[in-house]
Amino acid sequence: MTMKKPKSIIFLLIFLSLTTSNLYSQEIKFKAIFIYNFTKHFEWPPDARTGNFVIGVVGKSMLYDKLVEITSSKKAGSQSIIVKNFRSTKDITQCHILFISEFNCGRNSMNSAISKIGNYPTLMVTEKKGMSDNEAAINFVIKNQKMQFEMNKTNISKCGLKVSKYLQNLAIIVE
Repeated sequence: MTMKKPKSIIFLLIFLSLTTSNLYSQEIKFKAIFIYNFTKHFEWPPDARTGNFVIGVVGKSMLYDKLVEITSSKKAGSQSIIVKNFRSTKDITQCHILFISEFNCGRNSMNSAISKIGNYPTLMVTEKKGMSDNEAAINFVIKNQKMQFEMNKTNISKCGLKVSKYLQNLAIIVE
């Protein structure tokens, strides 16, 4: 009987590891789909509707790869979508949507991102508790075991963006 216990524990650990990995993979996929769909439900000012539509991802993240896959040969309006990966917030260049992961959302990093964005109309998307109360326009959260997103309409307005009523109805509004 003592032989079965270690095998059972090992099996359980492997199972939990695979399940957790699969859940994380699903979470990444959903975030990428949401971010891509934000291109359809936000309106950027006319001067931001020329050239490529740039989605930036800060830090090493599986989200970058998934976004590249999902947006391949897609457009935001008449603009081709390109996805850029920035090693840190110090490397940020002009983009329409900027995703900053939980691990890159410290106060100094956020200040750096805000200074790099400047006055360009950038939708800042995060995934750390409390970020929609700060500068983020959209913040992914898990509530009742479901992925949702918070929306700060004041921060969206500060960016010079307009958001569809449809998307507002899906969001948890934070003011």
